[in-house]
Amino acid sequence: MIDPETFLLHTPDAEKTVVYVHTPDGDIEQYAALLVAQTRRRKLFITLEARRRYLTHTLVDDGQPDEVEQEFLDDYAEVEDLMEDAGLDGIHDGEQGIVYHNLLYLLMNP
Repeated sequence: MIDPETFLLHTPDAEKTVVYVHTPDGDIEQYAALLVAQTRRRKLFITLEARRRYLTHTLVDDGQPDEVEQEFLDDYAEVEDLMEDAGLDGIHDGEQGIVYHNLLYLLMNP
């Protein structure tokens, strides 16, 4: 089992992010998240905290190339849809996507 800190040291910056969460008592907690699936417009990240959460980054269609909307997904059907769109072979429903090797790490290190 590889600890998350070691794995993150060897993960490219484009395949990880940090998620900031406001707690009910007003504190801000931060969690590392790994990119596990990507289509042309959306990226799916999974946090490395004990309670895994799914987060999407979606490109905004207003001409700004770096502007993204971030959203936690509560409905697992949305997660499944994005994974399907990313496609295990890279293309599904005309959408080119990628399923990242980081998913293997998450499966092996629950």
